[in-house]
Amino acid sequence: MAWSRWISTSNLQADSTYLSVWEEGRVTNDDALPGPRRGLGTQAILLAASTGIAQIITAFLFILAARSADPAVFGQAVAAIALGTSLVGFVDFGTNGLWVRELARGTIDRGDFSSRFASKIVIAAVASGMFTVGAVVLLPEGSYWMAGPVALALLLNQSVQVPLRAMARAELVSFSVLADRICAAAVMALLYLFGADPYAVLWLAICAGSVAAAVMGWILTPKEHRPRVLTRLSINPWRGAGYYGLGSVAVGAQTLDLPILAMSGGSVAAGLYGAVNRWTQPMGLLVSAFASASAPFVARAKTWHEAWGLIKRAIWLPLAALLSCVLVAIFAPQIVELLIGSEYEGSAEVLRFLALGTIPAILNQPLAVFLQSMGHDKPVAFVTMTSVALQLAFVVFFGAMFGAAGAAIGFGVVQLLNLVSLASIAWVTAPRK
Repeated sequence: MAWSRWISTSNLQADSTYLSVWEEGRVTNDDALPGPRRGLGTQAILLAASTGIAQIITAFLFILAARSADPAVFGQAVAAIALGTSLVGFVDFGTNGLWVRELARGTIDRGDFSSRFASKIVIAAVASGMFTVGAVVLLPEGSYWMAGPVALALLLNQSVQVPLRAMARAELVSFSVLADRICAAAVMALLYLFGADPYAVLWLAICAGSVAAAVMGWILTPKEHRPRVLTRLSINPWRGAGYYGLGSVAVGAQTLDLPILAMSGGSVAAGLYGAVNRWTQPMGLLVSAFASASAPFVARAKTWHEAWGLIKRAIWLPLAALLSCVLVAIFAPQIVELLIGSEYEGSAEVLRFLALGTIPAILNQPLAVFLQSMGHDKPVAFVTMTSVALQLAFVVFFGAMFGAAGAAIGFGVVQLLNLVSLASIAWVTAPRK
């Protein structure tokens, strides 16, 4: 289509030198990041707007699915999807974050990147197929087989975005983000019109959206920057991603709170928790857009002062997210009753605790990304693993005692501890002059 060709090729002539040296693997640190077509503030706004719209669509998809089933049945479906999301962190093992940083710095060439990219996708496809077959055979009455295709589709989408993010072209990534959820909503609506139960096809809509976003991201990425399709496979696509990987696995494991809550607190508790636990994501992913767009800029900064000069114009994004959390916490009962009805009345308290816990989480995300981008991925990985382990432990114990509300309280406590730890690392280790 004409508009997609214009988006992906506009102003690329000015980057011709960069494209040629990257193609040959001769990128230096000074050449690594081509001048973005838009400033960081504009990029962050576009990415945040698309992410916000996408997450609102996601929330409505989950609302529609929740209204089509009782909490126990819905809890099984969302637990399977959460497991698939968690598996992405294990398979990716921090490679996407590492590749964005190294491509932005110019310390990895296109050939090496292509080899690692292809290997990871092939391995993920095989692992996903084995998991799906195993789940069908061992747990024929459950829904956990859904996790396999969900994990593969999400991983493909996220990996395709790496070159655009490394080029500091977050405004182009925003098109993929929108394509993801628009396609998911279209598939859900189509299947619903043909009589399918929304909770039963929620996984399929998520997969379709991720694949559509991957196609969109591939189209928008300049040909010279795409990973080569026909390339040798790397023996170890995760080489050098150790601490990024540990942090990524920990973040992925965080989504195990739903399956664990289903086991410790019961499927009803999982349903009450799962019905609203994604409602705070529009706020969390608003700041995620800010952190993601900022990462390649911070990777090139040598001090906190220099990094602050690059990101300060977009700081209003996390501030807006903080205000949104406060409003959701205040009006949680009214929001729950309006959107999913009185049957989920117990979810109001859960939503309130989640909104309060998201406040420190909003500060944690950009702080962790900035520390990683400046080379402090080892202490960030340690803090992230510790905090996630604590959160899942809280889900086991608090979930058994207090149900869905206990899991939400555990989330907030851990995020507060995480904030204190990351702030301490920034103060002690990160350069400030």
